[in-house]
Amino acid sequence: MAARPTRGRPRKFDKEEVLQKILKEFWIKGFAATSLDDLSAATGLTRPSLYAAYGNKTQMYLAALQSFVGQMSDNALPALSAADDLQAALEGFYQGALNVYFGTRKQALGCLVFTTAIADVASDTQIKKAVSGFVGGLDGALAQCIHSYAPHLEAAHAQSLARLASGMLMNLATRARAGEKRETLNELAATSAAFIAQAVGASSSQKKA
Repeated sequence: MAARPTRGRPRKFDKEEVLQKILKEFWIKGFAATSLDDLSAATGLTRPSLYAAYGNKTQMYLAALQSFVGQMSDNALPALSAADDLQAALEGFYQGALNVYFGTRKQALGCLVFTTAIADVASDTQIKKAVSGFVGGLDGALAQCIHSYAPHLEAAHAQSLARLASGMLMNLATRARAGEKRETLNELAATSAAFIAQAVGASSSQKKA
């Protein structure tokens, strides 16, 4: 006779698969509006199981943020060093970000950081620290990209242009979340990349003058 399974034994589950369900729930509703009941329903796990695997709600959100940043890094950052010129590098970067914002969905969710996390930085120090780290890393990657294609620029100026490029990404994220079509955002991405590249070129001309 087969032994009966031990009562109360938690069922096994794929932590990464469940994390993606948590990420989607936060991505749609944001941190404050997502309840533990929402997360339990989305994942099919009880609260104790969620707590045991991921910690409290804030820790779940931070794990989701980290996963999102990883997706952005994988899809957008490689373009910054894989193009023949700065304009192409930036456009590829923006297109990679848009691929994440839209995914396979009909309605884009935008950026988890720019369109949801930013609302909670004033009340949660852990989320504020995570957002600050994301923005700082983004600025750093863009500054490094600009410097690699335009080594003549002073570091401070390259950093200023990098922050401008980051702002353009936030613009794309917000518009994607608001429902603008991908074709419109593709044009905006191309225009944004051209603007930054032109700014770098103008700085070069002024420096040589």
